[in-house]
Amino acid sequence: MSLKTDYLDGANGYTTQMATVFADGEAFVTANAAALTTGLQAAAAQGLKSFTVNVITSQNPGNLRIAGIYLNTYLAGIEAQLAQEDIYNYEVTLSLNTSDQTTTSIDFKFSF
Repeated sequence: MSLKTDYLDGANGYTTQMATVFADGEAFVTANAAALTTGLQAAAAQGLKSFTVNVITSQNPGNLRIAGIYLNTYLAGIEAQLAQEDIYNYEVTLSLNTSDQTTTSIDFKFSF
């Protein structure tokens, strides 16, 4: 083992932590499938091709608001799970919505 290995591996290691954040992003989509479905169906009923669905997240807002690797890893997990639902990265752009001081959310900007 080296000091770098101590940083990257193990229960508190960077690699392990980011794998957990990625999995949390995947779980976010699954947990909020009903809200996403409602937003997609409402937009379809209006004939919209481009629209935004906003979903509140409780995933460590402080780390997400730093807008670094933590946020990128979380969004990658969301994208991966959306792909499992046949929604691909060219059909949706994800962004962190911090317009509210107390609520952190994810904007799903769809373009079909």
